[in-house]
Amino acid sequence: MLRPLEPADSEPLVELTAATDFFKPHELVALGEVFDDYFEDEFDHGHRAFVEIEGERPLGFVYFAPVPMTEGTWSLYWIVVAKDQQGRGLGRRLLEFVEEDVRRRDGRLLLIDTSSIEKYVPTREFYRKRGYAVAAHIPDFYADGDGLVVFGKRLT
Repeated sequence: MLRPLEPADSEPLVELTAATDFFKPHELVALGEVFDDYFEDEFDHGHRAFVEIEGERPLGFVYFAPVPMTEGTWSLYWIVVAKDQQGRGLGRRLLEFVEEDVRRRDGRLLLIDTSSIEKYVPTREFYRKRGYAVAAHIPDFYADGDGLVVFGKRLT
């Protein structure tokens, strides 16, 4: 069941994210701060966050928001699927949900940032298979040898 994020979800979702082995410790700290900010005031600025739950267990989540000073451009900041759920279609369903939700809010463009390192090849292929194209690549953005790859897709 996909439902809006609740404050009690924050810690389990940071743990779920850590268990994927894709994120660095400082990124996990940042995710906790993102959740804190969401409940403090980002929800009021149009940020959206949803979690997929089975029973009491979170299986994945998405966090996305409109980009300030744009008309209809949104960013998908986080899409995370539990390690044991990857490859089963949940990521695709979460991404489709984001796209539909953004369309309902008159969004026309969805951007997604990811890393250029080898570990993220499957992630980049996931986006390509869903119609996203590389809109930008900034080498050495995150660290030496770890560039930023921005994917984009028109939703209208």
